[in-house]
Parts: sequence; structure tokens; C-alpha cells
Amino acid sequence: MSWYVLVERIRRGEWELAEKISVEGGEEEALARAETVTRTCVPLYGIDASRYGRLVFRTSPASWLVELRSSIWVKGDKSPITSAEHVNVRVAELVHMQELIPADPPKKGLFGR
Repeated sequence: MSWYVLVERIRRGEWELAEKISVEGGEEEALARAETVTRTCVPLYGIDASRYGRLVFRTSPASWLVELRSSIWVKGDKSPITSAEHVNVRVAELVHMQELIPADPPKKGLFGR
């Protein structure tokens, strides 16, 4: 089948698949692309990319956890606020696919329009 780089982010308190990046070639190409993604992904909310720190942890041969940290001043505070966002980056092989069958439009009935 084919290889992908999967990028997960936390939204509304839950991990969510944010990107599926298809990679031409095999597993080695996907691993190289994933490592690039770990070093170049940006925070979800528009923070200037040059102003944040990054820690990249390899958690398995095909999985990484990225911590993106930012620091901002809020008017009236005595020190900056530091926040962190976490991103999971994984390499995966697509092993099965089933096409989505679109839903039928609603039928007109007694209460239909």
C-alpha cells in the first residue's frame, strides 16, 4: 500500500488527527519526512514561529512527541506567561481502505419539504 506521516494535535482536550501527509516511496522516505515535520511544524494558533522553543522526543522508531513552547507578556502581569502545545508525529503504512459511500438525501415525507 502507501506510507503516511500522521500529525496529531490536541483540540478541545482530545487528540485529533490534524494532517495525513502521503509520502511517495517507502518506509525510509516516510521516516525522513516525519523527522522533517517534527522540526518544522508550527503552533496551531498564530504565534510567530521564530519566537517559540521546541523539544522533539523520539518515543519509538516511527513516532515522535513534539513540545512547542511560547512565552508572551500580558498587559499588567509581572512576568511572561509560558504555554506549551504538544504534537504527535507518526509514520504509518496504509493497509486497508474502503471508499466512503455518500449519504442519501433526506426523503420527502409527511414532514419533509
